[in-house]
Amino acid sequence: MVDNSAARGAGINNLLVVVDDALSVPYLMEKALRIAGTDTQVHVVHVIYEGVADISTSAVEDSARLKTFILEAAETELEDELENWRGRFRKMESATLWNPRTWEAVLHAAENSGADLILRATSEQAGVGDRVVSVLRTPDEWNLLRHATVPVMLVKAAAWPKEPVVVCSLDVFDDSHEGLNRKALSEARMLADLLGGDLDIVYAYPLFEPWVGELGAIKSYAEIKAAVEEDARSRTSELTDAAGVSYRHLHLEEGPTAPVLAALVEDAEAALLVVGTHAREGVRGVLLGNTSERILHAVDCDVVTVHAP
Repeated sequence: MVDNSAARGAGINNLLVVVDDALSVPYLMEKALRIAGTDTQVHVVHVIYEGVADISTSAVEDSARLKTFILEAAETELEDELENWRGRFRKMESATLWNPRTWEAVLHAAENSGADLILRATSEQAGVGDRVVSVLRTPDEWNLLRHATVPVMLVKAAAWPKEPVVVCSLDVFDDSHEGLNRKALSEARMLADLLGGDLDIVYAYPLFEPWVGELGAIKSYAEIKAAVEEDARSRTSELTDAAGVSYRHLHLEEGPTAPVLAALVEDAEAALLVVGTHAREGVRGVLLGNTSERILHAVDCDVVTVHAP
């Protein structure tokens, strides 16, 4: 086992791995192995629920027996799937949980285990042959992303390369995002170090808003664009210097965040995208969503969401 903990100082102390089905176990555990240090406690949970086990009160005893049977069968299946992985982690424990809302059970498990990161497989839809043409996000995943207080990593079956590219998306012109930017940078740098890869930073900016008035309407398109990008570089340098984070490339791209990131991730062949999110609650979250959720719909790589401090 490779000791990755030195790359982050304390490293990842507690990693929560969420298993939804047997097919996801191999690539979930392989990726957990890549980011876990020798001192990392790995917690594996499988959340199940069968409505037939919660039938009417007149059959409470039978319901309890059925629930116990289902749980025991699921626990046995999980242990069988993990048998070949236990020897590859110094510290690993597993549990099967009963809850009709998977995301809620996952959040409880994260809180109880003191998880630093939640690792979960995301749904995929296959296209022609074996090529995956889209990544599906389920309501359960959206709820997990909206309510989690620790970073959540949604991963696909595709393996990470030996030296993966990690891309971090920032919003350097919004001062209210400074704390979130720092958290995202720290998480992205840590993951790049653990994986032995490179860190790139991207900022997608909408031209002429709000800089036209500040820069003067008499300036040409090229002059405004150059001024905006120069300012963005300066702000990024200040931010990364203050956070003590080094990076390989800064990509400044004009256009809406989601399509810009989707194109950059594809061009850079990035394995991971780290995005900050101010999760919305209630009706606004349901109707409007977040920029991070639009990004998740657009990109086709593993994604880590980091929440505002």
